[in-house]
Amino acid sequence: MSGQILVNFATISQAAQDVRSTAGKIRTQLDELESGVKRISASWEGSAQESYRAKQAEWDQRAASMQQTLEAIAKALDSAAQNYQATESKNAQIWGG
Repeated sequence: MSGQILVNFATISQAAQDVRSTAGKIRTQLDELESGVKRISASWEGSAQESYRAKQAEWDQRAASMQQTLEAIAKALDSAAQNYQATESKNAQIWGG
């Protein structure tokens, strides 16, 4: 099968939806975790509070980066599906389809 490409457009589109769904679930879980930690950390003072805030800011930045990466992957999958469909349509037109 060397030199052949077999693409299922629906599978690629579903993969993009799955990535977005997973990203949403991760975001929800992270929000719930942060909410719980905030309740605990509300009583912290001084260096403990400062250290927590610094680490939380770092965590938030990395979590946002992960969300952006997942969205970029989903967009790339959407684009791939659209491009494959467009190419398939052009090829069909060549043969009178």
